[in-house]
Amino acid sequence: MVYSANIPPTGAVVSESPFVRSLEVIGMMPDWGVMAAVTRGTNYIRDLCETYLPQEPREDDDAYQTRVDRSVLSPYTSRLIETAAGAILRKPIHIEGDPYWLELANNIDGLGSNINEYARRALVSSLTYGHSAILVDYPAATEALNLAEERAMGRRPYFVHVDAPQIWGWRKESGTNRLLQVRIHDYDVRPMNEFGEEQVEEMRVIYPGRYDLYTLGQELVEFTATGDYSLEEIPLVPIYSNRRGLLVSQPPLLDIANLNITHYQRQADLIHALHIAAMPTLVLEGWDDTTGSATMGVNYAIAMQPGNKAYYVQADATSFDAQMQELQSLEAQMSTLGVTKLFGQKFVAESAEAKRIDQAQSNSVLSIISQELESALNQAFAFAAQYVGMEPPEIKIDRDFDYYRLIGQDVSVLAQLNQMGKITDAMLLEILRRGEILPDNVKIEDELEAISMETPDLVEEAETPEENGQSSTDMTPDRVDRLIELLSR
Repeated sequence: MVYSANIPPTGAVVSESPFVRSLEVIGMMPDWGVMAAVTRGTNYIRDLCETYLPQEPREDDDAYQTRVDRSVLSPYTSRLIETAAGAILRKPIHIEGDPYWLELANNIDGLGSNINEYARRALVSSLTYGHSAILVDYPAATEALNLAEERAMGRRPYFVHVDAPQIWGWRKESGTNRLLQVRIHDYDVRPMNEFGEEQVEEMRVIYPGRYDLYTLGQELVEFTATGDYSLEEIPLVPIYSNRRGLLVSQPPLLDIANLNITHYQRQADLIHALHIAAMPTLVLEGWDDTTGSATMGVNYAIAMQPGNKAYYVQADATSFDAQMQELQSLEAQMSTLGVTKLFGQKFVAESAEAKRIDQAQSNSVLSIISQELESALNQAFAFAAQYVGMEPPEIKIDRDFDYYRLIGQDVSVLAQLNQMGKITDAMLLEILRRGEILPDNVKIEDELEAISMETPDLVEEAETPEENGQSSTDMTPDRVDRLIELLSR
């Protein structure tokens, strides 16, 4: 979706139209433009060539268009965003509460997306623009008498994803961050005649307890509809990745995006130069071009007068080497800056302590973003709970960002610690789950119960530690082998 960037003309009475952006939104728009350029692909940035690949002095239009058509955007920024979102949501989101919420989470947006898919899209948008938002909506009231009838009729809360550029303005209560008004811009595609369709700009103005809908016509703004919310608050929940204020943020990867644009420009220059210089130019020294034309090919020869020369001229390869070195330098800067910023990994030798500090810093960055997402989801489900009059669920996001799979030696050491009574069976199973040995959805309690039922004699020994001189946490070699056998099934 491409959002309009029109600013009201000079002299417009902006207070009479909802289709105007607030000053804070206008201030964020340049950064959003940069992020859109590096995340929407090659065709998008080619369409903005006058901004990101300007025409050189004395470069004719045809040559400029050819250079633009050959340009290619390397998706460093978008790949980094996807990687960061994947690290934060590497494991499924946990929902604890009434089974109603588990059912709702399987189709959280009413379009078939489960909570993990929805959260990933929202997080990618937040990492791209600095924040995104969840609008918690609820279909209009029906004739249902209770919640059970509403469920049977399909009436349920649902989440609407909102990108930061869609929020054109807001009002808040003096002295607090309580929203009193939010304006959300969108496009609606409507059928036109028998087979055609038209795209219409809409603005949803939301207040506590109600909303108004406006449509932007050719010359005027039309008031389209109004409706009620059953909540006394505006059910809009921001998801921040780099917060600067209420609904104000800055893209966390803006510096990398600027490097990505520089890389795009330099790479476009190199691709164009290589095309021009790929074929050497034939020079006929002393040739009189008025006497006729020269034909080139492997089956032809050139008859020359004494003293005349024929030779090829080609570009100096060292200039291309310099451009390649600059491109490689930009790639190294983006990789190092991006990975270090989010993941704390460097491509140079460093001490174990330095690695530990870097990893702690990177985990804190990812952890903060993860906490923002977790808090936003809990708040969104709290709004949904108010709609249906139920206790909200508890949403938890695993903050185990490092992919670390235990190896055989690690499992052996853990088994020995368990045998010596240093860690319990439950702790052993939990470590194996976190170490990617057991699946994430394994239930530790069920596994412990299964072990107890299959080894009753060992359980009886554990229940009477005084008789055999062992503590309840000790494990015999047979029990360790049995436990490993059960885990390996």
